[in-house]
Amino acid sequence: MIQNLNLSDARKPRIAVIGAGHLGRIHAKLIAANTSCELAAVADPSSESRQYLETQLHAPTLADFRELDGAIDGAIIAAPTFLHHQIGTWCLSHGIHVLVEKPIASTLEEAKELVHLAKANNRTLQVGHVERFNPAWHFASMQLSKNTIRYVEAAREGTYTGRSTDIGIVMDLMIHDIDLILSAVKSPVDLVSAYGWSVLGDNEDFATACLRFRNGTIANLRASRISPVPKRTMQVYADDGLTEIDFASNTVSQTSALDDVANGARQADQLPADQRAKVKDSLFVDWLRKVEHKTAPANAIELEQKEFVHAIQSGIAVTVTGEQGYQALEVAARILEQIAVNRPSRSIIPFADRFAKTKAA
Repeated sequence: MIQNLNLSDARKPRIAVIGAGHLGRIHAKLIAANTSCELAAVADPSSESRQYLETQLHAPTLADFRELDGAIDGAIIAAPTFLHHQIGTWCLSHGIHVLVEKPIASTLEEAKELVHLAKANNRTLQVGHVERFNPAWHFASMQLSKNTIRYVEAAREGTYTGRSTDIGIVMDLMIHDIDLILSAVKSPVDLVSAYGWSVLGDNEDFATACLRFRNGTIANLRASRISPVPKRTMQVYADDGLTEIDFASNTVSQTSALDDVANGARQADQLPADQRAKVKDSLFVDWLRKVEHKTAPANAIELEQKEFVHAIQSGIAVTVTGEQGYQALEVAARILEQIAVNRPSRSIIPFADRFAKTKAA
């Protein structure tokens, strides 16, 4: 119902949401509540989804996103991954700023084309790696001595939801941690090893990967959508101590050695046996200090959207650019390649096959 678009307030960016599934509806609701912009329309071919948004948000809807030509300043693409390139290309070519959900595209070539189009048309291309806006990550990343990170371990697990089944767990969940780690470890990834398990369909439902960076940093990642217990955690070991992040509870714990322990002046190994046996009783008092921080809760998607709107208004760079979305996709593709290598008993997973064909071409 394109005729319902309200274009009267030219001072506010007019934003459309393309894709009205679970995540698209969240985006639409938050944009509608944002007084700095205007929800121009929600586009989705599903009449059921359009009716839901018309009823719940009283939002203008339309079936074909191409009807938005000339009516919007920015678009949030929350459609299935295989449509990101098609929709993103149309938007950027028509001078529309884009916030595209992760992963940026289905292939590296498609992602590269979107990045090129954004530059050529001088438009913002933001990628929805929303954990960058998680308050716990924001706090922790400000504290990390990024040039001394030695080891990272991340786990991102949950139960099967029936959503995002066009992609596997690497592109759906693990890519969040890939992006976070790449933002913290400023070094190329030299070696990737990985294993994945497909249970409920063709794509992997469980995956584990090890990344070895050129500077020597090692990162182990685990993701699952067949876990009975939800988990979103990361441990970062650096020269000055351990930082533990719980993304679900917005908590950060920092553990470091007391000064004389850190410089080697006092060592538990040098104590008599009877005293060594007592170290465990006072480990976090006399030897290590552990400080826990509870960060203020915040809606990360809302913060991400506000940055997108501000970028449209001001032209400032966004936190997660198209280039960074491409880099995360490239590492995810390498993980999928290794999963395919290590699973000879079953056919190659669809996404790995797609990347392999692109590479061969």
